[in-house]
Amino acid sequence: MLLIILLFMWCVGEILINYRVVRKKRLLFEDRFTKTICMAIASISSFATALYFELLLPEDQIATYLLPVLLGVFIGWQFGSLIKAPASLNGLYNGVIGGVMGMMLGAVLKNPALCNIPLDSNSMIASNLFTITIFIAFSHSLVCFFIRRSMRG
Repeated sequence: MLLIILLFMWCVGEILINYRVVRKKRLLFEDRFTKTICMAIASISSFATALYFELLLPEDQIATYLLPVLLGVFIGWQFGSLIKAPASLNGLYNGVIGGVMGMMLGAVLKNPALCNIPLDSNSMIASNLFTITIFIAFSHSLVCFFIRRSMRG
């Protein structure tokens, strides 16, 4: 559980750093480039944060299904607000889709029987949970690195 909390904090830190960088340098680049950057960061960031948030919340509450999606909406809205008006819905859309996908993956990681995955032992479930969460953290960090690298120019 401590690993998931640390990965969640790492993910939030990456999001804040990238938001600051993109917001500061968005006027230096054309709108298509900024739109692509915001789409990429909104989708992977909302996916990763919704996944970690879903894994950290208790299972038997209705709010656990709504909070990760709302977090994805917020992330998509923030990054979508960096784009001009008609394209700003694109960031919101990618945030919602990433939030829903992260919530679904988190629910399946907690309970593989939802998708009829035959995992019998708790150690196998925990092993898959940690492997996938570390992979998502690596993927999120890689995308954030590429975005910061592309904004240097």
